Amino acid sequence: MGEIIHAKDLRPGMTYLSDGNIYLVLENTFNKTSMAKAVIKVRVKNLRRGGVSWETLSEDKYEKADVLSNTMTFSYVDGQNYVFMDDVTYETIEINESKLEWEKKFITEGLQVRVQKYGDEILGVTLPESVAMTVKETEDAPKNSGATARMKKAILQNDMEIEVPEFIKNNEKILIRTSDGTYIGRTKE
Repeated sequence: MGEIIHAKDLRPGMTYLSDGNIYLVLENTFNKTSMAKAVIKVRVKNLRRGGVSWETLSEDKYEKADVLSNTMTFSYVDGQNYVFMDDVTYETIEINESKLEWEKKFITEGLQVRVQKYGDEILGVTLPESVAMTVKETEDAPKNSGATARMKKAILQNDMEIEVPEFIKNNEKILIRTSDGTYIGRTKE
């Protein structure tokens, strides 16, 4: 049995075990009234099954999950597996695309990610906050469009459709927020 964490001590970035799952705390709230037990609410990501949810915890204790994370570079896709290489040891690992449902939309050759492991189990990857993507197809801006920030649809190199400002053109590189797939701005390249 590992280190024990009280629910009231859970903070963003910490990982803990509960009901056979590993949870990463994204945010937390703590509410204590004078007559009642403390109520702790945490927004967590289930690292085994994926998905984000709010969990209500009482003053319970949980086992800390020692999740290791190291930087690896995406190399290529081999069938259903994404292959990543450690830049220091040159070790390669394969992660099945089922563990990368959201992340695979943003993974391009040479992208550095954080690979999370619990013991020998690979839990998934953490993407950078933003990635550069190329606009594959979008409609031209109207001739008399002004400086107002009107939006239009664009299809990116990964076939994802997003909203971009109307001044964005085909084959232009833009920054995309990986947490929700929204436009941030133009790249500086």
